[in-house]
Amino acid sequence: MNLTLDDSILLKHILEHSFDEIFIADASGMVLYTSQSTEKVFGIPSEQIVNHNIFELENQGMFSPSVIANVLRTQKKDTLIQETKHNRKLIISGYLIYDSTGELVGALSVSRDVTEFEYLKKENEQVAKALKLYQEEIAKLKKQAANPFFLRNSKMEKVFDIVSKVTNLSVTVLLEGESGVGKNHIAHMIHQMSTKENHPFIEVNCGAIPESLFESELFGYEEGAFTGSKKGGKKGYFEAAGEGTLFLDEIGELPMNLQVKLLSVLQNQTLMRLGGSKKVEVKCRIICATNQNLEILIKERKFREDLYYRINVVKIEIPPLRERKEEIIPLIYKITEEMNRKYEMNKHFTPAMIAWLSQQIWPGNVRELRNYIEKKIITSSGIEIGIEVEDEEDQNKMITESNEMTLNDYIETIEKEYIVRMYQKFPSSIKLAEKLGISQSTANRKIRKYVDGGSQF
Repeated sequence: MNLTLDDSILLKHILEHSFDEIFIADASGMVLYTSQSTEKVFGIPSEQIVNHNIFELENQGMFSPSVIANVLRTQKKDTLIQETKHNRKLIISGYLIYDSTGELVGALSVSRDVTEFEYLKKENEQVAKALKLYQEEIAKLKKQAANPFFLRNSKMEKVFDIVSKVTNLSVTVLLEGESGVGKNHIAHMIHQMSTKENHPFIEVNCGAIPESLFESELFGYEEGAFTGSKKGGKKGYFEAAGEGTLFLDEIGELPMNLQVKLLSVLQNQTLMRLGGSKKVEVKCRIICATNQNLEILIKERKFREDLYYRINVVKIEIPPLRERKEEIIPLIYKITEEMNRKYEMNKHFTPAMIAWLSQQIWPGNVRELRNYIEKKIITSSGIEIGIEVEDEEDQNKMITESNEMTLNDYIETIEKEYIVRMYQKFPSSIKLAEKLGISQSTANRKIRKYVDGGSQF
């Protein structure tokens, strides 16, 4: 069946069912037609518009300005954005109408209501701003998680800033620093703060595995690869790490022949088990650490230059404890708490002992401090641990201390330790002043000196 419509019926349906609001006026500006939704959009009944002159309506302020009036005045098409009395936002385009002879017979305008689009746009902008704030807050929280003591040491702030940036990036990280500075702690931190935290963290000391076993331990082996090999073969550290983190400590101790194979794994992201012929995909993240100067080892031909550049995508240099003394007092509390949990004890150091510990050099860095505290926790007879010259190690430290510390320095260290510890319990100048029996202004001064300007945790 063929359906036919005359031009007037077809035009009527097009106009009434158009998504856009349509106005039509003759060449003099007399409005001939408006869509049925005019009142809803403009807040003006159609009978107040149809058969009225658009120029007069514009003068009355009903349309300010009128696109059709602009088009008829300028004899050019026009587009503008208009806000109605009902707070609707419209994009309106006006066009001239000519008959078949080319004579101007009128003008029409097409209005599209973009109020909802503008609302969604604003909503999206607000969401984008909120997301930006959330991202900034997450970045701050990452830094805080990376640095549990909120230290003001500039060198460690740089370390934790880099840590917070690389956690979720699949890049190889190289940790450099003296023995005992906490490279494995930073490696654990990177892993725990990343999306890999629920996957394995495998730590390998490259200097502790015999060279003859290293390849099979690192890359794994197939059954029958060598005499004594396990039935069914064995996964190496790379496979055991899965999608987690493989931490290669003391990477400078890796034999040259294995450096070549490690380089190949890092470049191709695949490995081959000892005695195998099938490639295995490597999905874990690699973190390397060393207490040696790899650039010197390269010059001595003990470390491959190409491997160095492969593992040195992001390098984090961890300063020794003597360069970040602000950490010592918080570390003393943290390690003491750990040892008390470990040995089910409840011991603590006196303020004088903490002040004394904070002034030591600790050439073995955090590891030496940890070992010393652990020894004191185990061997001390009382709950409170003070300064006692019990052995040669303590005596040597006391000699070092007496040569370095003045009385004022010693008194200030004790005061600092006490203020920091009390501020941890009473984190406001009012509460701190009340507890210590000092004025609030004095408490504020002490907080600025010892907390805001020193270690804060």
